[in-house]
Amino acid sequence: MTLTPATTLLSRASLLALIACLAACADSEGDGGEATSNGATGGTTAETTASNDVETTPNALQSPEYCGQCHTAHYDDWEGSMHAYATQDPVFQAMLVKGILETEGKLDQFCIQCHAPIAAKFELSPVYEDDDGAWRVDFDMNNPLIGRGVVCTSCHSMSEVEATVNAEFKLDPNIIHGPNGSAAAQEAHPTVKSESLTSSTMCGTCHNVVNPKGALLENTFSEWYASEFNSGDPNTDKSCQDCHMPAARGEIVEGTEADIHRHRFVGVDLALIDDFPDKEEQLQLVTDLLRSCVRLEVNRTEDHDDSYAIRVSMTNINNGHALPSGSTADRQVWVHITVTDDATGEVVYESGMMDENGDLMDRITGHSTNPEGDPDLLMYSSLLFGDNDQHVTFPWQAARSFEILLQPGQTGWREYLIPHDRIQGDQLTVQARVRYRTFPPFLIRELEEEGFLEPGLIGEIPIIDMAELTETFSVR
Repeated sequence: MTLTPATTLLSRASLLALIACLAACADSEGDGGEATSNGATGGTTAETTASNDVETTPNALQSPEYCGQCHTAHYDDWEGSMHAYATQDPVFQAMLVKGILETEGKLDQFCIQCHAPIAAKFELSPVYEDDDGAWRVDFDMNNPLIGRGVVCTSCHSMSEVEATVNAEFKLDPNIIHGPNGSAAAQEAHPTVKSESLTSSTMCGTCHNVVNPKGALLENTFSEWYASEFNSGDPNTDKSCQDCHMPAARGEIVEGTEADIHRHRFVGVDLALIDDFPDKEEQLQLVTDLLRSCVRLEVNRTEDHDDSYAIRVSMTNINNGHALPSGSTADRQVWVHITVTDDATGEVVYESGMMDENGDLMDRITGHSTNPEGDPDLLMYSSLLFGDNDQHVTFPWQAARSFEILLQPGQTGWREYLIPHDRIQGDQLTVQARVRYRTFPPFLIRELEEEGFLEPGLIGEIPIIDMAELTETFSVR
């Protein structure tokens, strides 16, 4: 299946390759061989991935559905997670196609290596130049090791973390790596105890990202590493798994109850397609998480000669990384404030509002129809700059990034000035909200206008109110 602008098509070449895979798998022994440079084993390449003969398929190339036959609770969690959504995301697909075209194939597996690690490691998603000279990527969404994103074996076949950046890890295709390597697990499949599986370093392999030009795109692991959650005190430290894979009582396999880790991987991303599993539950989980990690305050401060001063501050709490974190050039956290004159009921001041397209007025040309319309906007995100130091939108275009983020425990604030002559009464009411969304409309609009994303494929990007506060102040 080759991803092309605004569509996914099954090519004749892919169909022939699939038939060849089925034939090759019938003869596969899956017993390993000489290690290759990507940490895989000789003989375990794309030819094994379409096999229906699970007895001869290396463990690393088993589908999530195969794992879910025994590990039902884990599978049910994972199926509605962002790991399972990683390649189903139409925005990811659109950006992948655009990136491959713009870089003339040089982007290659850079995005895929974290969104579909097994596909990248086992060379299942080749990038090629077609007969018309356009660069494309074979991305067979019917292959579960591609279409299901970060599958079970992406983590449970990881044998070595080489570096906490850009998917620098090795896979052992024939052995399952579990949290304890128990005798019961050994009876089901070859299993070893993994030290990295319960360590944040595993997460760091894909949650620190530097693009081929050296621009920092994601720094979540390093933010955690420098935080109080990694102080060396076992009484207060928290790993990535402690927050994003909390322990719960459940069935590790049918009929065997134990303390297991949830596999929802709740973060801040949301599914944007209608039929994704557990979509409403996911939205609630993300909302609850976001509401737990910010403290909002609104105060009167010393007046200026001709203005009343209102300070709004927000603190990043209960968090082992920045706010926002992850792909911060896409994510937006901002303050929306309105000031109402209680005597007239009129809104006399506003910041953090959106233009007619739903974009924030962030003073960057091309983002909003009125980029200078909100000079007091308080927003946390990252900016990307290209080779000529101009603003760019997409990660492969960036030569550097500039972060405007709240680190763990840090407080950010802005003082808003309300001219005296706007207030007729004796008091004013301030309503403040901290808001979050995972993509800005201008990014989606650019993908649609260029034909990489089908218009209307995704609805309005959800906005989550992380905190809200209303305060009334006397001004006389």
